[in-house]
Amino acid sequence: MTRECIGYENGVLGGVISTLCAFTAPGDAVLLHSPTYIGFTKSVTNSGRRIVHSPLRKDENGVWRMDYEDMDAKIKASKIHAAIFCSPHNPCGRVWEQWEIEKAMKVYAANDCIVISDEIWSDIILNGNRHIPTQSVSEDARNRTVALYAPSKTFNLAGLVGSYHIIYNSYLRDRVRAQSSKSHYNEMNVLSMHALIGAYRPEGYEWLDELREVLSGNVNYACDYIARRFSGVNVSKPQGTYMLFPDCGQWCENRGKTLDELLKSGWDVGVAWQDGRMFHGASSIRMNLALPLSRVEEAMNRLDKYVFNA
Repeated sequence: MTRECIGYENGVLGGVISTLCAFTAPGDAVLLHSPTYIGFTKSVTNSGRRIVHSPLRKDENGVWRMDYEDMDAKIKASKIHAAIFCSPHNPCGRVWEQWEIEKAMKVYAANDCIVISDEIWSDIILNGNRHIPTQSVSEDARNRTVALYAPSKTFNLAGLVGSYHIIYNSYLRDRVRAQSSKSHYNEMNVLSMHALIGAYRPEGYEWLDELREVLSGNVNYACDYIARRFSGVNVSKPQGTYMLFPDCGQWCENRGKTLDELLKSGWDVGVAWQDGRMFHGASSIRMNLALPLSRVEEAMNRLDKYVFNA
């Protein structure tokens, strides 16, 4: 990689929109997988683009998988030439295997799609899984992908606003940089620059190794607890990120409750969780496990006693 391949972006979503503005027009369709991060939904639709969803599907082991035939069909039907690929995936927590990325990139290549790869979660990989950068799987992937990264999720630096792109293809890079410059605000500030440098020093990597251990423990504890105690709640253990996305549809049906009633009952006992419908999870709830294990235990106990088994 050379120096010119790396460039500043005023937030990952800013980089997403700069790329879409460079290669699509208002009214054009963009392919995303669903469930879908709400930040994508709002920024893409607010920029005048249409979202076409290709749903992820759970296999026989409860692992979220891409449906490549569905992706190809929807790209062709809507004449799509730009796709957003979330790796690791938010909110499902999948850390894609190399063969999965290779297969997805072949679909994109066959349909001449520019790929925007959001890899902001790439440092938070759990339980020994390994992140594969999208641009690394083939020469074609290297040249059709705008990859976006930031230290914000990993090191809690979101308030400083500082992200970056990696773009190997000079044509893509020139177009994206031209769009990013239009606002006149796409310049790194001094605080975010030094925060990023500090985060990526050896001390930051040592801290990150310890963080991954803590988050892996939190995820393992929460998923085991849900499987043992919350009948009718289904959760696929995330391989990355610190988010859970349990499906509570069966529990709601068994208890005659709505998702709104379930959400309220959690908030009423001090468990802050998020409506999964805005992420296109019809009966899901999004939970953040970036907490000390003691707080995760407390939350699970409250949900057990006052909500799911009340």
